[in-house]
Amino acid sequence: MATAPNLPFQAQDEITYMRPVSNCAGCGDTKVSWSVLEGMRRFNRAKELKGKNRYEVIYAADRGCGNLQGYHSYRIVDAIFCMGSGVIVGEGLKESCSEKQVVITASGDGGYNFNMSGFKFAAKNKKSGAITIVYNNYNIRMTGGQIPLEVDFDKEGAALGFEVIHLNPYHVDDNAELFKELISRYLNKDKIMVVADGVCVVDMAKDSKGVGLNLGRFVKSDECVDLKFQQEKERISQEEPEKLKDLPRFKCRLCGIGLRCHALLNNDPNLCFGCGACKQFPCPVGALSFEGPSFADSTKIPELLTMYRV
Repeated sequence: MATAPNLPFQAQDEITYMRPVSNCAGCGDTKVSWSVLEGMRRFNRAKELKGKNRYEVIYAADRGCGNLQGYHSYRIVDAIFCMGSGVIVGEGLKESCSEKQVVITASGDGGYNFNMSGFKFAAKNKKSGAITIVYNNYNIRMTGGQIPLEVDFDKEGAALGFEVIHLNPYHVDDNAELFKELISRYLNKDKIMVVADGVCVVDMAKDSKGVGLNLGRFVKSDECVDLKFQQEKERISQEEPEKLKDLPRFKCRLCGIGLRCHALLNNDPNLCFGCGACKQFPCPVGALSFEGPSFADSTKIPELLTMYRV
């Protein structure tokens, strides 16, 4: 019997192969994903649904803006195929889902143009409702950063058969309330296209700096559980250093996980991109605030300049 030749050992490239894909700190996509899940939690609480009676989100996404935050940050993505596939795959999923499962689909503005037939089918399907999210960052990043086709979502969405709702992705609490209501409308077979505008905080921060707009920074009060824990670790490092190795890195990771914000997680305002999502984020001890201009005020630079009279 022939045997396989001895091949030289090939080490895995842990940097490029093993590193999980994730969004940048401050990314608006992650904020919308948190609002989707929180909206479902609030819907179930309002209806007093528990256990098997609760509704759940089934999330079908494009590869790209639609899936990065969901798969690695929140573990909510149930289907990922190619760019432009999220909506049509979601329509297929609806055929096999239970009545307690709400299928929400997600795409980027580039993926939107890749599969217009999927959006059309979702809008015309009389058997079920539709909530489809379009993350509009004015760029096709997955294939090199090309500028996508110009889209007027209000006209095109209405022509397809959707009610189009625009949202500021950094209004996390308001958006959670919005999705809570949209879930009821989905169950009533309404067709909704949610356009999250200006979701790339990195691009927007560069634009704001270019016109002389200095964004604000988050502020944590002394009530922050992590700040108190950090102070306790400093004390232990001086008095009982042998115990440091047994301590966790964080005491509370809610803002770091919920908002996917490295600045909050590391208690470092210098890492803050100025998105301002923490203005509304439900800190359990009320320790979060924000000072100065932010993209939670507006994702449009000219509006921010007018608001703050720069």
